[in-house]
Formats: sequence, C-alpha cells, structure tokens
Amino acid sequence: MPFERALDRTGFACGRPELDTWLRESAGQQERAGSARTTFAVDEKEARIAGYFSLVTYQLRPSEAPGPLAGKRRYPIPAVLIARLAVDKHYQGRGIGKIVLFTALEYLAKTSQAIGFEIVVVDALDDSAACFYLKHGFRRFAEHSLKLFMTTKDLRATFTNTS
Repeated sequence: MPFERALDRTGFACGRPELDTWLRESAGQQERAGSARTTFAVDEKEARIAGYFSLVTYQLRPSEAPGPLAGKRRYPIPAVLIARLAVDKHYQGRGIGKIVLFTALEYLAKTSQAIGFEIVVVDALDDSAACFYLKHGFRRFAEHSLKLFMTTKDLRATFTNTS
C-alpha cells in the first residue's frame, strides 16, 4: 500500500536501527516533500507494517556506469534508487523480503513505460543484503561490492515474461 500517514510506524523493527529510525522519523517528511516514495507491505490482521521499500530518483556520473552502460557517455545516467527496503523481524524468514522487492521492481517496470531511466540501483548495507539482491537478478558494480544494479532492459524483460 502507498504511504499512509495514519499507519503506525513506531513498532517496526527490522534489526537495523538506521532503517527503523528512518521509517519512524524521516519517511513522512520525505513523503510530504516529494523526495522519496515509500510503499508498505501491511499485515492487515495485525494492522502492522510487515515491510517497506522507498524509491528515489537518482543519477550516475558517466564514470560510474557499470559494464552494460559504460562507454563514451557525456551526460549523467538516469536511474531509480531503491533507497530503503526492510522487513520487520516478526515477518523475516517468510519470503516477505522477496515479495517487497518484487513489488518494487514490478512497479518500476510499469513506471519505466512513462518515465525514462536506464538502471535501478541499490546500495546494500552489508554482504548478506547484497547476496539477497544478487539472488534476485541484480549485478555488482565492478568497483563497489555493495552497490548493485539492474538495467531497465532486464527489468522490463523480467516482468514482461511473467505478466
């Protein structure tokens, strides 16, 4: 569900204080400012947030372009950053992370029909998070083991074939 101010965010705990604190203290401000869009996976029986993702626009400098986008570029590469993705501890180990990620990617595949961007980027917090994204079709930037990407071309191919 899209961000809803009335939804209680105070009880969310994923085990990463920076993600929990951001959700409680900054998500609403960034939503109102239009600088980030946060979407919730909600356990309707419990009326609590099971997980969330937050998206922001992003640009890569031409020198940062990963393999498939490298070349003689003069202009920044338009991108979307999955800025935050987390699952509450109560729901971890149940496949909610995969559902939250696929919801974000499916939304981005649809959005890519109306808004131009060449790549989806993730800055993983640690190796475990990086492995999660690698398992779901992302690739590493050569110079940054925790920075991952999926091209919009690959994103569209994934969701065109599963629709």
